[in-house]
Amino acid sequence: MRSTSLLRAGLIAPVAVATVFCLAAPASANPVSVNWSCRGTVFGIGQTSTMTTSVTGTAPGSAASGSAVAITITPGASSVPSSASGFTVNNISNLKMTIPTPANSTLVSATASGGTVAGTVATTGGNVVLTVPGPIAGGTSFTPPAVTINVTAGTPGTPITSKYAGTSHASPGMTMTTNVAFVGNVATACFPNPSPTLTTTSVT
Repeated sequence: MRSTSLLRAGLIAPVAVATVFCLAAPASANPVSVNWSCRGTVFGIGQTSTMTTSVTGTAPGSAASGSAVAITITPGASSVPSSASGFTVNNISNLKMTIPTPANSTLVSATASGGTVAGTVATTGGNVVLTVPGPIAGGTSFTPPAVTINVTAGTPGTPITSKYAGTSHASPGMTMTTNVAFVGNVATACFPNPSPTLTTTSVT
């Protein structure tokens, strides 16, 4: 009986985990919905599902070539359910959201600010990565920090555009670890499908 229960957990938990993280639209204007394709794997069994998050991007409408540009990506408020697919969700941890250097710009620096949970930002391999270590308990709500990306505007006539990273489950733009009762830690990888433009700045 115990092995049957664990097998059932192995089959269902990836679906529960893949949909466990849900963000609501923030109060600020013009939030963008991002549809994510997610895959969770446990006991070697993977399941995919989709979820929608909300983010607000702010950036100047135009900038001169070679000038400094600040782009801020602000995730919406989020909640972690206390259960999913009949399994208790203990917490999520090590949440990472990746933003490539905006098109037609040179990355200078990035910072994280605000939010209701601690987070850090790092630049690596041409990407800006926001990390929220957690753990964040199931049944609680939180707001990830906003990320401000400082860049130098590139070639005139080509806009600076920002998007989340991710083109597949193997090359994700968002990852997290979910701790599920009787199962343990389950890794989940998500990519935006499709990937909307978050900000646009024309370059003159």
